[in-house]
Amino acid sequence: MAKIIINRTTEFSNLIRSIEIYLGNEKIGSLRDGESKEFEVEPGEYELRAKIDWCGSNKINFTIGKDEIRRYNLSGRNPFLGLYYITFGKDSCLKLKTIQ
Repeated sequence: MAKIIINRTTEFSNLIRSIEIYLGNEKIGSLRDGESKEFEVEPGEYELRAKIDWCGSNKINFTIGKDEIRRYNLSGRNPFLGLYYITFGKDSCLKLKTIQ
């Protein structure tokens, strides 16, 4: 089975809030501050994104094969620019980054 591993950085601005993880339109789980989770998925093509309230992250499109592991870091943006990120930048409030 293929796996996706997501590491969430520790941040003061979203310390007590969970961030939801989506593959396409399906919620596959959530991450608390500083948490790392592993999600098993079928091989195929996916769109990965994270959401918190009405704000979200960049979308990452990827293909994963059998027994392949994909790793990502999830973090927030600058909390001093919060007004921008909850209005015009609502789809870039969080940052997903591929690691390997």
